[in-house]
Parts: sequence; structure tokens; C-alpha cells
Amino acid sequence: MVKYSHRTYARIAAADMSKIGVQLGAACVDTEIPVQVVAKWMGVTRQGVYYWFFGETEVEPKKQDRAREIIRTLLRALDAGELPAPDLATALQVVKKYRSQK
Repeated sequence: MVKYSHRTYARIAAADMSKIGVQLGAACVDTEIPVQVVAKWMGVTRQGVYYWFFGETEVEPKKQDRAREIIRTLLRALDAGELPAPDLATALQVVKKYRSQK
């Protein structure tokens, strides 16, 4: 599916993993969920998501719970071996399935 650039991988790896946005970035890279999808889920721009991924800005407090929910969902699907998926449609179905399994 989507492959992030080596530069993106390196910037996330070098960022402060204690930040929720960097954790979100790592989860998205590992599960191959595109930035534009995360931007839509979070109600922000793609550039804003990249700033979070690289630890350049913090996820706003009112959006942190949503970011944590997305991270948990992605990691559950990853641990179950259902992400990364072969295509975006399948990935979104998997996310929906795991999101309902709170």
C-alpha cells in the first residue's frame, strides 16, 4: 500500500517518542496508513499531521484522546496481523473493525 519515504522514517525515528504525535506517526508508518487519511480522521491538514509525526508541534489537547484511540486501534490491528493491508479499502475496513472492538 502506501510507503513512507526514507526521510519520513528517519525523522520519526529521531523524534521524541514520548509525544503523542510521534507515536501516531510511528503507528501510521508501521501500518502504512496514509497521512491524508489521518488528517481527515483528525480534522487537520496533512502538513499539520506531518508536524505531529516529526514532533515539531504537539497534538492539541482536545485532539489527544482521538489520537490515542487511533494509535490503539492501529496497533491492535497490527498485532493481529491485519495491517498493513494490501490496499487502502481493506485497511479502512480493518480499522473500522478494530475501532468497534474497544
